[in-house]
Amino acid sequence: MIMTNEDIKHNFSENLIKLRKAKNLTQLQLAEKLNYSDKAISKWEVGSVLPDVETLQHIAEFFVITVNDLIYAKKKNVLKEFYKTHLFMTLLVTVSVWFVATIIFFVIDNATALSRTWLTFIYTIPVNAIVLTIFSGLWFKKIHLYLSLTALLWGIIVCIYLTINNYTLWFIFVIGLIGQVVLTCAMPFKKRNK
Repeated sequence: MIMTNEDIKHNFSENLIKLRKAKNLTQLQLAEKLNYSDKAISKWEVGSVLPDVETLQHIAEFFVITVNDLIYAKKKNVLKEFYKTHLFMTLLVTVSVWFVATIIFFVIDNATALSRTWLTFIYTIPVNAIVLTIFSGLWFKKIHLYLSLTALLWGIIVCIYLTINNYTLWFIFVIGLIGQVVLTCAMPFKKRNK
């Protein structure tokens, strides 16, 4: 079936709206990320104008999909593919972080006489939390960002506590509790309009 220009505009419009909303972006925020005006984004979403091929490619790269995913009606769910791709990449990097930690653990354990080589896995918690924070900020919802920042905060605190190995250092958990309250108050959980 041959698509008309109007079909392409309509499909692009619907797909762009879904992808933008999936990233929790307003038209203005998307415009800033793509270096276009919010009026251009609005015209694209209304379906009155279709961007040129180069711009379509730029938009597709931004959302990590193909141009075909932008202009064709969703035979396969574009939104589902968007999430699958990003979830797969996040899981791949997370598994890689823990794999490297395991290798480091075995190298240190076999090469030295250190008794606390298990701390390698404790140190991996904040490293993994940093990775998750980056991906959550880029691709996922605010609750995921909040949870990854929480894991980072408590991972660092546990690392400090176990590394120093001084049980009178309990007050560091009070500092963590204060940090958690600040983090909870600072996260804007309200849903954005548009």
